[in-house]
Amino acid sequence: MKQKVHSVNGYVRATITGKQTERFITRCAEEGVRMWHIERKNETTLICYIKLTKIELLRRILKETGCRIHFLERNGIPFFIEKLKKRLGIVAGLLFFLIILLILSNMVWHIEVKGADPKLEGQIRALLKKDHLYVGSLDFFVPKTDQLETRLSSKLTKVTWIGVSKDGTTYLIDVVQKKYPKKQKPAGPRNLVAAKQAIIHHWIVDKGQVVVESNQYVKPGQILVLGRIGREDAPKFVAATGKVIGETWYQSEAAIPLDSRYSVYTGRNWSRHDLIMWKVTLPVLGFRNKPFRSFDKEVTQKTVRFLIWDLPFSYRQTVYREKKIVRRHLSEKKALEEARESADKKLLDRLPPGSEIVSESTENKQIEDKKLIIRSHYVVYENIARPQTIDPAKEKEKLIKKNKADER
Repeated sequence: MKQKVHSVNGYVRATITGKQTERFITRCAEEGVRMWHIERKNETTLICYIKLTKIELLRRILKETGCRIHFLERNGIPFFIEKLKKRLGIVAGLLFFLIILLILSNMVWHIEVKGADPKLEGQIRALLKKDHLYVGSLDFFVPKTDQLETRLSSKLTKVTWIGVSKDGTTYLIDVVQKKYPKKQKPAGPRNLVAAKQAIIHHWIVDKGQVVVESNQYVKPGQILVLGRIGREDAPKFVAATGKVIGETWYQSEAAIPLDSRYSVYTGRNWSRHDLIMWKVTLPVLGFRNKPFRSFDKEVTQKTVRFLIWDLPFSYRQTVYREKKIVRRHLSEKKALEEARESADKKLLDRLPPGSEIVSESTENKQIEDKKLIIRSHYVVYENIARPQTIDPAKEKEKLIKKNKADER
């Protein structure tokens, strides 16, 4: 046990010879030189363990007692370091080799993208490179897989789902691209009817026979464009196509707080780097725990690998992003402008593409619980035509009955 305790400072096993070996032991005890396992070999010789101490002190005691010392063993870290100094080249080469092997074990060697076409794959790899994920990068600085998924999903519009996983030194990117509908086969005979009540404004018709007039009021389901052309005695049925723009009416409501507070990032960041060995945290860079009064914290922790094994320590990077609370007070005029913009946006999100708000009027505005609430009326131009399939046989029967009724 004592050997283990004294191995840090070093100790020797030595032979002491001389006529005053007992006095040597006494003087060592007086000077604080630790000795243990003392064995007498004969009247003038003893063998013992001695803790490594100042060599001048030991020489002085030996001179005083007329004894001589012969070292049998040298143990402990100081002697080990001395041996290493004599083989410094070999030690440096071995250490360099281990460092290189450690770096290579924690390097990204392959990135595999599945399910993406070449153009999309190029976009994905470019975005990953901005997040420090590329072949040859150190895995310590790569964000977590769930963070990579979130960032890729938010920036790629042609992707339905994207998954990121890690297998050793390889990252796997699984992609499900959006499937756009195939070109539809030519539609069968159909009319265009009104989807909602409106006043007809104008129309752009490619096929079919328009049966309404400008400024005409129409009800839902009323025929706008007839999918029948030609004479009544020899009709031809087609798929009516085109747009019928009608004037429609909507009501919308929006509420804007007059007093609000929200947090924004200032752009100042602080990074802290730690090495975690078992449960002990060793700071490497950035020693401040809380560099800002108000902040959001992002932690990335990666296990250090050596070849195929996970070592019992890891690297952790903590990024602190400073934020501040901003208070905003709106005047009634400014709040009214924002409320109108919000109401316009909510309405346009509900309308078909290409719709246009013609006019807007505020019917009611009031302040409740420090919120400005407005109710607005809108006049909108939008395409009100929707297809309605027709049966040519039934339509012909109707025409025959109508002609017979007209002849009577």
